[in-house]
This record gives sequence, C-alpha cells and structure tokens, in this order.
Amino acid sequence: MKPSINISKFLAAVTLAAVALTGAIGTMAMTGSNTDMTSQYPDDEDTTFFMRYLPGEIRDTTAFKEEQLSRQDIDLTAKINLLTRCYGDSVVLRWAADDYVTWRYLNRVGVNIVRMDEQSLEEDTLVLGLRPLPLEQMRTRYNETDSVGNMAMGVLYGEATFSEDVKEGDPENMGTAYQMSQDQQMRYAMVLLASEWRQDVARDLAMRFCDRTARKGHTYTYLVFPAVIDTTGRTPIRSGLREGVENVRYKPQPFNVELADSISYPNGIYISWPDSGYSSYEVERRQGSSRWKRVNEHPYIIMNAVPGADCFYSDNVSQPGTYQYRVMAHDPFGDLTDPSPVHSVTIRDMIAPTPPRLTWIDIQRPDENDPGKQVLAEIHFVKDTMEADFVGFVPMYFHERITEGKWKPLVEKPIAPTDTMVTVDVTNLATGQLVMAAYDTAQNVSYSIPQLLRVADMSPPPAPQGVTANVKLVENDTVGQPPLGLITLTWKPIDSEDIDYYEVVFANDSTHEFMTQKGGIVNDTMFTDTVAVDVNQKYIYYKVRAVDYSTNIGEFSDLLQVIRPSAIPPTVAHLDSSYVDGRGVFMRWVAGNDEQMAYHNVYRRLIDSQKEWTLLRRCDADSVKSCNDYIDLLDTPQHNSSEEYVYAVESFNYSGVSSGLSLQFCTRFTGDAVFEQNIRLYASYNENSQEMRLAWEVADVPKGDDWYFCIWRQGEDDDRFKFLLSAEPNERDFTDYLLKPGQTAHYYIQIQMEDGRESKPSNIVTIKAPAKQ
Repeated sequence: MKPSINISKFLAAVTLAAVALTGAIGTMAMTGSNTDMTSQYPDDEDTTFFMRYLPGEIRDTTAFKEEQLSRQDIDLTAKINLLTRCYGDSVVLRWAADDYVTWRYLNRVGVNIVRMDEQSLEEDTLVLGLRPLPLEQMRTRYNETDSVGNMAMGVLYGEATFSEDVKEGDPENMGTAYQMSQDQQMRYAMVLLASEWRQDVARDLAMRFCDRTARKGHTYTYLVFPAVIDTTGRTPIRSGLREGVENVRYKPQPFNVELADSISYPNGIYISWPDSGYSSYEVERRQGSSRWKRVNEHPYIIMNAVPGADCFYSDNVSQPGTYQYRVMAHDPFGDLTDPSPVHSVTIRDMIAPTPPRLTWIDIQRPDENDPGKQVLAEIHFVKDTMEADFVGFVPMYFHERITEGKWKPLVEKPIAPTDTMVTVDVTNLATGQLVMAAYDTAQNVSYSIPQLLRVADMSPPPAPQGVTANVKLVENDTVGQPPLGLITLTWKPIDSEDIDYYEVVFANDSTHEFMTQKGGIVNDTMFTDTVAVDVNQKYIYYKVRAVDYSTNIGEFSDLLQVIRPSAIPPTVAHLDSSYVDGRGVFMRWVAGNDEQMAYHNVYRRLIDSQKEWTLLRRCDADSVKSCNDYIDLLDTPQHNSSEEYVYAVESFNYSGVSSGLSLQFCTRFTGDAVFEQNIRLYASYNENSQEMRLAWEVADVPKGDDWYFCIWRQGEDDDRFKFLLSAEPNERDFTDYLLKPGQTAHYYIQIQMEDGRESKPSNIVTIKAPAKQ
C-alpha cells in the first residue's frame, strides 16, 4: 500500500536553510554545472538528520521550519513555478520565477533542490545553491553566431539597456519607474523564450535540472526553493513543489489544434490555429509526397495583443497548387510536441470560363401508357469560347421546396466540353429553374442565364410502409367523464420531396367502407385518434395514403388492425367446482367471454399469515375461450394444517382495466396421511453384554422439530407389531433390554409428524437372542 505523505512535515524536513546557515550557503563557490555539491557539514549529535542524507545536504532547523510553514498560508507576491517531466531513466525539472526581480534574486543566491521518494519516504538533497554559469564559461559555450545563447548571456550579464524615453526620464517619476519595470519584464520574457527553445541554455541559466538518479517507476515529490531565505521580508518567494511525479517514459504531447487558412493575395496563404498557450512554434510545408520542409528559419513567436487570440503564419508559394501544412510547438522543456493534424490548402486561379447559353429544353415521356413513370429533359446549349483549362458543363436545378433553396446538379460528373446536348431524368422534379454551369480545372464556375424547366407531375406517390399503433387510456380533463382512448399511428416517411400530405382513413370492420378520420389530413408521419372507450368492440381498422403537390393520390398502406382501448371492466370469473386430495387443491373457474378480455390472473395466499397475494398462473384469454371459458388449475401448496389457503381470480382487458377480485375460495391442504421416506434399519446382538441394539439411517429428513421416530416391536407373545417408544429426530440408535436369551423379536421404524401424518415403515429386522449355555 502506498504510504501517506505529510507535505507539511516534508516541507519542514527538507526546506533546509536555517538563518544560521544562510551566510555559509551564500558564500559557497559554485562551478555552474548541474551536479551535487561535494562539501560536507561536520557531524553534530544535536542536529536532526534526514532518514538518509548525502554529503552536502542541509539539515533541518527549527527556525527555518517555523518560518517556511508560516509562509505556506500567506499570499506571497512571487513564487517559483515548477514543472517536471519524466523520461523513465531520468526526471527533468524546469522552473521560472514570477518576475524579473525574483529571477535576479535567485540568480544571486541560487536554489536548492530536494527530492522525496513517495514509496520509501527517502529524502535526498539533489543540488545546493544552483546558479547560472559564470560569464567566462558561457562565452566558451556559445559562438558568435549563436543568437539565442548570446541573447540569454547578454540579458543575464550585459548592462541594462533601456529605451531613450527611460534614459531621459526623471528617475523619481512614477512613469519612468513603470517603463523601467516594463523593459525588465521584456528582458526576462526573452530569457524565458530562450530557455524553452534550448535545453542547454535553460541548464546554463539555472532554470533546468536533470535528476538522473531517479528510479524508473518510482513516484517522487520535488521541492525547489531559494538557497538563502530573505529574512527581511523584502523578497518573499514561495517554493516550487511538485507531488506525485511518477517516473515513466515521456511520450510527446499531442498538438490537436485545427489549422485554418485564408488566401490574402495571389500565392499568399495565412495559416492560423487556436492559441494553446505555447510561446513558439515550428511550421512545416510539403507538396504532394515530397518531404516536409520547415518554412520558418527560427522558432516562430506569436506576439498576440489579446490573450487567447488565434496564432497565424504568413507563407508564400511559388505557384498555384495543393500544399499541406502542419505545426509543432516548443514546450517549456525544449521538447517538440507531436505535429498537428495535416491541413491541405489549394491555391488556384480565380478566372472563371466564359458562360454557356441555353438554346432550348425538350420534355419527353417514353411510356405512353404511364406518362408519369419516367420523365426526361433534353437540354440543348452552346459555348462560344473554349479556354485551355475548361473541363465541362453541369446542368443545375433550383426549386425552393425540393432543393431547399439551393442549386442542385442534375448529373453526377461534368459533361464533356465538346457536347452541346444532354438528357437528364427529371421524373421526381417539379417545374423550376435551370442553368448550365461551366467549370475549369481550378473549379472556377460561370452560369448561363436561367430558364424555366416545365415538368408536369403525373406519378402518384408509393404507399406508406411500417404503419404501427400505440394504444393507451388517459384521464379526461372534464371531471366526472370517462377516460379518453388514444390511438397514435406512426409510419415511415416516403423518400420523396414531392409529398404534400398524408390521409388517414378508418373503419370499425374490415368489410365496411373506410372514411377519412376527423383531422386525418396530416403533414407529419404521425396521427393521434380519439376513440370511444365504452363500446364492446374489440378492433378498429386503419389505412394511410400519401398525396403529392400535384394532387396525385397514392396507394393505401397495408390494413392495420388495432385493439380498441376500453374502460369497461371485464366480467368477473366465478368458481365452478373444486376438491382437495393428497396431490393438492383442484379448482375449475368459469371466466367471462368479453370481446376485450386479455388475460386472467389466478392468486393464492394463506388466510391469516399472508397479506399479499401470490400469482399462481396467468392465462391468456383466447386460450381460455378455446377451453369453453374454463380455467382448470391443480395447486400443490406446502402442507399446512393450522391455516386455510384462499384462492381468487382477477381478469383484465387489453387496456389494463381490472374486473376486480372474484369471490374467494377457501380450503385446507394437509397432504397425504402417509408419505414416502427412505429409512434403513439395522440390528445386532452383543453376546458379551447380552444386549440387542438397533441403528438406522434416514435420507432427507423433514425440516424443523415437529416430528419424531416411532419404534415398533413384535415379540414372541405378540400377534402384531406394537408401539415400543419414540426417539428424538437427532437419535439414530436404540438398545432393547426386553429381549431375553433364547427369545426372538421383530422391529421396524417410521417417522411420525405432529400434524398426524406418518411415513411408510422401514424395513423389518429380526433378532434372536442365543440361549444361555
């Protein structure tokens, strides 16, 4: 089990710089490399050590513990912002102060880094007084062409350069102080950017540390804090703390941003993406299957004036075509994220071809017997000028209702540039507008002058499919009135844009004439009918058909038979005959023969000890009618001699209306007087003690303690078996002291129930006692 961690205790134990030690830490000579210090404090028996400590570790002191704990509840003005990243074989720490002043303070005094293993609770000091590299060492690391390294070195060790307004301003003026602060923050921002672009720069600036002693799979807590605590309170700094750092291999972060584009000028593209909090990016481009090429020379920095605004990058390409772009971001550890999803951009020419002209339209109906079965439009057109990049024609159709206010193409692919006529199928179209569109290779399009496409609709719609009904009873809003019967019809919509409405018709018998239902003209695929609930009629019948905008009437759907809702309680069943024997309770009920009868429930309960009914059987009404309205039932309840069983029947119609319980039938069931019981009896005679002993085995003995064993005996002077004595249910043997030497006796055993029932006898055993010698 993972041990619990007391962070307050950990802070007190590892935030490790006593007031007495601040001077010593501040004067330590640092080499600038990210390695542990090798100096060691002298042993001191009065000093509290860690559970395990290394050379160079600072020990806990009461003064610093109290100060550090008191600061945890204060809203400090600055803090160390700490991030961690695990790579399996190491853990990298990245941190940055809130502002320029805090950063300069940390550069002067350095920082301490402490680690605790959350499994073993081992605490280690990883580094003491970590500060930026000295200027001389930085100069050996960065050559003159290394702009990023030299920029970081210049901000850290160069003279502060302010704008002319700041230099000429009054040092005591508040505006001048504000401008100086802004310039300092800008310098600090450049350092932060450099530390994100380059891992070596972040390390040399003492803003990055790699813990190579972290064990794979372990979970740690890290603390970064100033090596010297400012006890004057002028520079209060909150320590950087990261808990639950599990050392597993890092996977590059996904960069799931959606790229967008806009064409700002010929061959000019603006690529944009949402601002996701990164400070710099890399933009790559390729064409076709070529290799990706980075289009920005340096990491691209977004200078957004408004936080959260979109990032964008302007790119120029040499010629029209299709290009692919992707973007990666630099994270605070100097790692690149995964590339964003690929975004394709097509730059094309924007000059449309000259428009064609429609000459005439000829409507044809091939089937004379059924002119609405197929309708064809023969469209004739011409184009005077043929451009080199012209690819073909597309006839376009417009109808406010059918095409939902949009132009719809009438062919799947463009017509060849050399064609001057095309025949299209307009069977399911109404009179509308027609244009001929001309396309070039860049998808520029021009249109002819619109003409009217006159199409007379002569084809009726198909019959609706999937007509179903939902039946229910609802309360009537009028007090004292019977409930309302609602039948809701639904059907599948016809796949046609030419349907004007649907017509619902009904009849009370399938052989009657169907009539249009009141309100049965609907524009939807649902209709609710209100029917009477006080008629003794089982079914009502419905059909549905469609009518199109040209008043063509379609075929009816299949006939739908619906069971009517009914509020009339069904007839109550009554008992016809009954008897009770050893097998159980037999009863015959006579059920009602109503048209609306759906099913019957047969119930049972004990008259005194049970309040709720037990459902014995549910009988379908149609099955009962086929048996001359009889419900025959043989019930075998548990034996009960102290209470009577009560039986009743409840009938329901198709709307769930109950008849109420029938008159109740009461009877007592005690079962057979004699029941089967497997009892095996054994007998033996002990000559030494001259005693006869009986033993028996019983399988599946009755439950409870309302029974006992009866031992029966027939001696030499008895003409029949006589009851000898009884034995408790847990007894399994008996010794007969009545048997004398030379006598013979017969025995058997049976179980006797307190309610009078008894089991069949066991096997009979015979014992003859030997005569005395």
